Amino acid sequence: HLVGDIHQPLHCVTRFGATQKNGDAGGNFVKLCSPPCKDELHAFWDGLPGDSDDPLDAINVGKNLPAADQGLADDLLVAHWLIESVNDAKQFVYVPPIGLGAGPFTITDTYRTTAKQVADKRVALAGARLARILNQELK
Repeated sequence: HLVGDIHQPLHCVTRFGATQKNGDAGGNFVKLCSPPCKDELHAFWDGLPGDSDDPLDAINVGKNLPAADQGLADDLLVAHWLIESVNDAKQFVYVPPIGLGAGPFTITDTYRTTAKQVADKRVALAGARLARILNQELK
């Protein structure tokens, strides 16, 4: 669980600001629509790779992921994974149309496309790193 979660940028950050002095709880307090809608930024990013409970769906998602960068996959230092996710949050998550504060904000097609690409790369990288860890430990 740790290997996968640390690769999701919003599992590694919280944003503080004038209207969110206690932080946004990793995007959980950033709304993507007005009440009574409950969509929020964290769930949006969690769902990008797919949100089905069906194992066959997970297999299909895995087959369609991009190949992991092998140089990055060889890096098994967890601190580096954390830094990668923090940088991704700065570069890809907390960018327009996501503004300051709690929203609500409207996700654009461009944001959604870029987010999906980033999420897929992070999932592929998490899988490659987990495989390396398991292969090392099971020798």
